Amino acid sequence: MISSLSGVVSRKESGAVEIEVGGVGYLVWTGERFLREIKEGDETRIYTYMAVGEKEMSLYGFLSREEVGVFKYLISVSGVGPKSAALILGKLKVEEILRAVSEADTKVFEQVKGIGKKAAQKIIIELKSKVGGLKDLDLSGEARAEKDEVYEAMKNLGFSLSEVERVVVRIPVDLVTVEDRLSWCLRNLG
Repeated sequence: MISSLSGVVSRKESGAVEIEVGGVGYLVWTGERFLREIKEGDETRIYTYMAVGEKEMSLYGFLSREEVGVFKYLISVSGVGPKSAALILGKLKVEEILRAVSEADTKVFEQVKGIGKKAAQKIIIELKSKVGGLKDLDLSGEARAEKDEVYEAMKNLGFSLSEVERVVVRIPVDLVTVEDRLSWCLRNLG
């Protein structure tokens, strides 16, 4: 597995760069942001993910290891392949993606070419339980709580806003399903 490359940018093209490392050129698919930040002849370090499919093997390149982590989460969403995930990371910063998922903001993803409302909703639904492991998210506040499925379920069970907020902010990040999170909240109220 190739996890990073350090070398000279020998060629740029639409959506990709060639990085020459020790006389070998590696074609690495990248997003718009990376392409804007470098030029041919630059010495660079690029963090990579090797996607292996039935008919091809491709390297995808990113500015940081954190982007590689988000890329892996994105390709775990059914229907989102490496090319779509690379387009998302080429257009959006990690913080924007995490914020969009935590706030269920489909419009952020819809800015990316080829991502419609349904695909954006699917990304948000499937990543909502996973992003806690990527970065500490601010789980406090009424705006966040109102959009959280656990909050809604507890509200429907008749608990007050203050009771719900007090317990929801303490949910362990390793609890990924709504059922597990709701069960934990019910056990830890009071």
